[in-house]
Amino acid sequence: MGLLLVVVVAAAGIRLEIGPGLLRLVHRAAASLEVIVVLWLGWMAWRARATRPVVWRGSLVAIGVTAFLSILGIAAGQNPPPAAAAANLLGGLALAAVFAWLLGRINGGSRATGLALGSLVGALLAIQLLLGARLAIVERFAAALPLHGLLAVVLAGLLAWLGLARVRGVAGKALFALALAAPVAGFTALHYEWSAGAALAHAAAAALLLASTAYALGRGA
Repeated sequence: MGLLLVVVVAAAGIRLEIGPGLLRLVHRAAASLEVIVVLWLGWMAWRARATRPVVWRGSLVAIGVTAFLSILGIAAGQNPPPAAAAANLLGGLALAAVFAWLLGRINGGSRATGLALGSLVGALLAIQLLLGARLAIVERFAAALPLHGLLAVVLAGLLAWLGLARVRGVAGKALFALALAAPVAGFTALHYEWSAGAALAHAAAAALLLASTAYALGRGA
């Protein structure tokens, strides 16, 4: 999980041109290590496939997404077109969500998340991430911005409630804090002088919020 978050945040820093040379090295190193870790986890899950079939199937999804991202990164090069950059961003976030969900299942996911709640949260997050990727890569501060901001308020309320009412312990408190931090960082990136730093903080908070939500749903929030 840590490596994936480093990859996502480093990619955001490169897009924002915050130390792009150094961040490219960090991005490549973390991405390479992440591939090794995914393959190792896939091997471990295959060995335990009879006792934990859900984890095994989730590991297959993680391996598939990792293979897609690796091929895309090689094909697109250092200056990918907007569509490839957006696919790389969304693929990295999807991989983080898969791993966080698997971790939630491993750490006590004995009861299933309600279908209605899980579907609602998943759909809203997917729409928000698509809008965010479009704003960050394709057309910054464009027509999608008002919808992105409105949906951020709705998600902040829903996920803050989920963190307080349905998720126990530190995970619930982290989800509550991140549900508030992500939109605040996004608002700051639009309206204040230190927009690049705030945009990087927004990318990090959004990635952590997605991972925290996936973990909570995996645990059966």
